[in-house]
Amino acid sequence: MVGSLNSGLLPVPDVATPPGNGGFAAKLLSGQKVPALAARIGASIGSLLGRPIRIGGNVIAARHADVLDLLARDLDFRIGPVNEVKIDAVNGGPFVLGMDRGARLAREREALYRALAEVDMASLQQAAEIEAEQRLDVAGATIDVVNGYARPVAAHTAERLFGIGSGLDLTLFMDVARAIFAHTFLNQSDDEAVKARALRAAALMREWFEAEIARRHAGGEAPRDMMAALMRNAWLDDDTVRRTLGGMLVGSIDTTASTVAKIVATLAADRALAAHVAADVNDPGRLAGWCRDVMRHWPHNPIVIRRAARDTVFNTVKVRKGDQMIAWTQAAMLDASVFPRPGLLRPDRPSGTYLHFGGGLHPCAGRVVNAFQIPLLVGALVRRGILSAGPIAWAGPFPNRLDVSLQRPPA
Repeated sequence: MVGSLNSGLLPVPDVATPPGNGGFAAKLLSGQKVPALAARIGASIGSLLGRPIRIGGNVIAARHADVLDLLARDLDFRIGPVNEVKIDAVNGGPFVLGMDRGARLAREREALYRALAEVDMASLQQAAEIEAEQRLDVAGATIDVVNGYARPVAAHTAERLFGIGSGLDLTLFMDVARAIFAHTFLNQSDDEAVKARALRAAALMREWFEAEIARRHAGGEAPRDMMAALMRNAWLDDDTVRRTLGGMLVGSIDTTASTVAKIVATLAADRALAAHVAADVNDPGRLAGWCRDVMRHWPHNPIVIRRAARDTVFNTVKVRKGDQMIAWTQAAMLDASVFPRPGLLRPDRPSGTYLHFGGGLHPCAGRVVNAFQIPLLVGALVRRGILSAGPIAWAGPFPNRLDVSLQRPPA
């Protein structure tokens, strides 16, 4: 087991993302209504123009076809200039979501997916189901869906999948992942406080991984997790194992927690929708479909950013080297040519048309876990009966608390 950093000899640095979401403008943008309205307008403008939208040095793809094209053209529109510096700083080296096409990306991505395929996902799912029910049993009639439910369940899934977390303070483990995620992928303004918090958290995470890898080399018990699978790969050194696992871990917890909170808040505010979902709660395919379609209106991340590597043309729009390319995935999932009657929520839309976890060369590597964990957590709550929900309390861009009232389970 991994022990606490410094064995308690030194104080653990402050890595918790503070409560609040940065004032009135941030509150509007973190809520559902303003981004959803903007996405509807963007989808309409994109459809009317039939091409991307240029605003200064930004080229915005709002049509579904344009978003797919932008993400597919990874040699023209690159991820490295967007993510590489931040990932290298917090991860102590590169990770696939900061690498452009090349031999290193191909080798490390192949190793990642091979290791992921060796993990027993059914066991992860079963453990998450058991914990979800236990937490609901203890909570009774009211539960904080974020820190009392989805976030710790996701953290324990991450622990079992990536090989660290067991023996650590759970809150610290979750706060470390959140701090690094916030800077790496969400700190578009390069806020220095967010960056500093991420670097403090990164030092903790690096030590945890290095200690656990060393323990396993010394003959310690090795569960059948991604760490074990990566360590068996003769092409990978210990640092590559650590970088791969660290890069995946940082987004695995709060992506799940944020998405579950947003879906549940939406169901609590719409009794008719909640009734439809409840009717399908024991049909895994339809339950997953409801979750995907609710997420379409309030996604965990509404945009994906790339940078133009050269002068080119993007669906008749002239692109200059250095332009910021914005794949507005939320708007694209309101494109009526792909999502007929986009304002209508329904569970039977083709799963391959959604853009929740990116696309092209760099889809979210953890999407296989989210595919079972998000419906699992939502479904367990729906079975208990969602009566009402309070407002979401935020910590930066993350839902941090959502109190939900439930019907008590039958005796």
